[in-house]
Amino acid sequence: MKLKIALTALFALALTGCSADQQFEADGSCDGVEVVINYSGQAENSRQCIGIEGSSEVAKNILASAGIAVEGTKSYGDAVVCRVNDVPSSTEELIVEGEDPYLETCEDMPAAFAYWGLWVKEDSQSDWAYAMEGIGSLQMTKGQSLGLAFSLAGEAPTPDQ
Repeated sequence: MKLKIALTALFALALTGCSADQQFEADGSCDGVEVVINYSGQAENSRQCIGIEGSSEVAKNILASAGIAVEGTKSYGDAVVCRVNDVPSSTEELIVEGEDPYLETCEDMPAAFAYWGLWVKEDSQSDWAYAMEGIGSLQMTKGQSLGLAFSLAGEAPTPDQ
């Protein structure tokens, strides 16, 4: 599985205008698109700077360049993010207080108590805002930040919380 993800990321790099993880500047800025993932305790959070060539790049390609495996749903494709790097697991039930044990199948919309939020920050001075498009159509430009945050048990954290 991990080899498949790595090969997919390398293939995506070859097809897109993205370059792999770049260094953050001394002031913490990114000369590309900052990618921030908040797994809400389900896995270790991550932060990367991904270079793009040209004026913009689709979010899905940026995530692939970052080595982030993203799965949409059967009903909505990549307009809805269902799973990020196998979180939530497709084989282990989520236990959330007040809810029945839940196994994410990615068939339809994820449960309201366990879903991925897609976030965008226009620049380093802006606040995070929910993206208005899915990863397959969302265009990102240098200086912006792309974030995914797993909402569990009614909490909706931003990517950098």
